[in-house]
Amino acid sequence: MINRKLFLPSMLAILSGCASAPADIAPAMVDTSGYKKMTCEGLLLAAQNEGINLESVSKDQRSARNMDIALNILLIPGAGALTGDSERGVAEAKGRLLAIQNEFGSRCDGSEKSVPKV
Repeated sequence: MINRKLFLPSMLAILSGCASAPADIAPAMVDTSGYKKMTCEGLLLAAQNEGINLESVSKDQRSARNMDIALNILLIPGAGALTGDSERGVAEAKGRLLAIQNEFGSRCDGSEKSVPKV
């Protein structure tokens, strides 16, 4: 029988060595000066491209997280911390998308398509 007092702490220890879920990653601070010169159409295009980039790096991050969990549970607890992840890429993509959203919202009217949300 599994000792219930040890089960939860041991599972938390195993999962703490895992990569973060993309939804748990905060946006990074990014330089917004390049977006101030863009047209509204340019901001929409940039937002669409950044949305695609965010989807891609989030997919990579989810894969890294799943691999970390598998390594931690199946092999050696903490082994997942040795694998790489895309946390920085997700944070930067979220930051750029947020900067584009803010610039679009402050300068462009709402009659055009809206930019993708973070």
